[in-house]
Amino acid sequence: MEPLIKVVVKIIYCIAIPVLRLIYPTRIIWENKEATIKVLKKPCLVYSNHTGYSDGLYMTSLLTRYNVYIFVGKDWYEKKSLNWLFRNLRYIPIDREQMDTSWIFKGVEALEKNRSIYFFPEGHTSKDGNMLEFKPGFLMLAKQSGVPIVPICIDNKMKPFHFTRIIIGTPQTPNLKEEGRPSAVLRKHAGECKLSILRLKKKYGNPKFATEESKEVN
Repeated sequence: MEPLIKVVVKIIYCIAIPVLRLIYPTRIIWENKEATIKVLKKPCLVYSNHTGYSDGLYMTSLLTRYNVYIFVGKDWYEKKSLNWLFRNLRYIPIDREQMDTSWIFKGVEALEKNRSIYFFPEGHTSKDGNMLEFKPGFLMLAKQSGVPIVPICIDNKMKPFHFTRIIIGTPQTPNLKEEGRPSAVLRKHAGECKLSILRLKKKYGNPKFATEESKEVN
């Protein structure tokens, strides 16, 4: 029965993609399209800010050709109304409340299968437009695997029939094995990842969606 459900879900998903793009129209801006597509065709980590609940489904559909897996909170993954969808598409559950390392092994497994991983490092959606602090855990996979990371800025909260700019930045290769306490090094680079998103927003975003953070970033 499960294989049949998987086929049905994939058919529904293929039908849903053009519908999603009609409901949530976007303008895709590439900072360096050639270099980024080259990286996306190989295993990498992709991260972005998290503006609303529709981000996860939409961004998965946007990057579907690159075989990207996306992490989703375990509390959402286990909802009866959504579990059938999540478990049959490229979603990996992560427990945001408890100490959980299983997601690391699942992430490594996906990378070894020539897949990429998408993260929302804030962990939750921001409420006032300003980003939450980036949790450094997502960089553990980058450190362990050595794959490049790709920043994506979602310029404003996605709303039906309102244009949103999706700004795809230049790939990065942070030195996550530099000297220092590992947790401090990861926190430092997580902060730099957040700054990368703010810089993309400031440089390419719609001025009417600028936040105090993006205005002040250098």
